[in-house]
Amino acid sequence: MSARLQDLEDELHRAAVRATRLEDFGEPDYRAGLRVLLSAFDTDTQLTEVGWQFAYGVVLGTLTARLQTQKGWSEHPGVPEIAIERPLVITGIPRTGTTALHKLLSMDPQFQGLEHWLTETPMIRPARENWESHPSYRASVANLDAYFTLMPQMRKAHDMVAGEVDECLEILRQSFVSNRFGAGAYVPTYDNWFFEQSERGSYRRYVDVLRLIGAAEPRKRWLLKNPGHLAQMGCLLEVFPDACVVLTHRDPLKSIPSLCSTLHMARRMFEGDAARAEVIGPRECRYWRQALDSAREMRRSRPTQFFDVDHRRFVTDPLGTVRGIYSFFGLELSAVARERMQSWIAADPTSRHGKHGYKLEDFGMSAEGLREEFTAYRAEFGFH
Repeated sequence: MSARLQDLEDELHRAAVRATRLEDFGEPDYRAGLRVLLSAFDTDTQLTEVGWQFAYGVVLGTLTARLQTQKGWSEHPGVPEIAIERPLVITGIPRTGTTALHKLLSMDPQFQGLEHWLTETPMIRPARENWESHPSYRASVANLDAYFTLMPQMRKAHDMVAGEVDECLEILRQSFVSNRFGAGAYVPTYDNWFFEQSERGSYRRYVDVLRLIGAAEPRKRWLLKNPGHLAQMGCLLEVFPDACVVLTHRDPLKSIPSLCSTLHMARRMFEGDAARAEVIGPRECRYWRQALDSAREMRRSRPTQFFDVDHRRFVTDPLGTVRGIYSFFGLELSAVARERMQSWIAADPTSRHGKHGYKLEDFGMSAEGLREEFTAYRAEFGFH
């Protein structure tokens, strides 16, 4: 019988210290969310033995990332003074093309992005030619290999590569106030707590992590992506008041079930066959409908900072979509960037691992219910 995770709070911190040989976790306010999460893993989730190890690893990895972040800030005290101007930020309900658009735009050398391995070990980004020999990069590659060996079907839904750009969510979780935990695992106790919290502190830490990672090229424009920014648009615009926001759109009758299928795979990492698919849909419908409502209110006073991308057009004309984004925000599409993007499109990397299949009814939803929940949104963007 595995030990209760809520009894291992101190042990997890000691393990993080052993792994990194660092001791400074920063301000202790993160412990409130950590304690709720650990308790929820014990009481809400039917953890398998592998799932228990996975839950332990998720928390341990978050703590080691905090340690690495504090080390970077301590060694480079000027980091908080670095300005981040007009970042290009992609957001939208998950499964609306945010990842594909993010990867496509990352082909443009004018941008810097948040590579997956640096979300795990935040530091000033080393020169790319040195990554292969860096212990943290190699560890990230090994971690992803192990993850996809345990859950190979996840590659079809959401592939991750150590040296490619990834979501801001992986940094935002450092404060333990994050939708990442309640979406990826069945922890309703944590959810109940999380929905009453502000993510303002998480965002303030997140922007300083970006400043650290990008400190070698402080003037280079950031390209960022996180579906969750849709639900926290106020926090996003507080830390990036001049952000250029790209909102992706797809019929929720397609995006929400696809999201639920992806999350069910993630939850199986914790609970195996005990993971309940039918509880996912109602949570995600509520969360993302409310996210759309709050983002709509925020953009009314800032129309020049938001550009809409219809998933249907992106699929049929990805480069035309890129041109529209660049034109709207006054960005230059260089010949080099265009050629790299065309090569990426031709390679079609988003489908290299096969088709992601799912059924809406498996996740506690009906087509009629989804239509009713997103009636106004579907009408606004012509989803019929």
